[in-house]
Amino acid sequence: MLIRLTEVYGNGVIAANPKYTLREVFINPEHVVMIREEVKMQQLHEKGCLPKELNPQHRFTKLTINRGHTGTEIVVVGAPELVEQTLNANKEKQLLRG
Repeated sequence: MLIRLTEVYGNGVIAANPKYTLREVFINPEHVVMIREEVKMQQLHEKGCLPKELNPQHRFTKLTINRGHTGTEIVVVGAPELVEQTLNANKEKQLLRG
């Protein structure tokens, strides 16, 4: 089952004032191999580089997603504890067959 999160997405341009937007992303929780807090995004938020609709209290989490031989990293809105709970919520609901 896929989990919907909100990704903080950069425009890909490396500049003094990068622009970021928000978009929905659907994640397979079984492919997430690491979760950690992303402090750099909090600093960018304090500088006003992130979308205005974000609350100043928001925290950010970097997810590393397994892609076979490599991994992909994305930054999502939410504290690591909250993201971890969201990713694991469906694991508890699965029915064991045996």
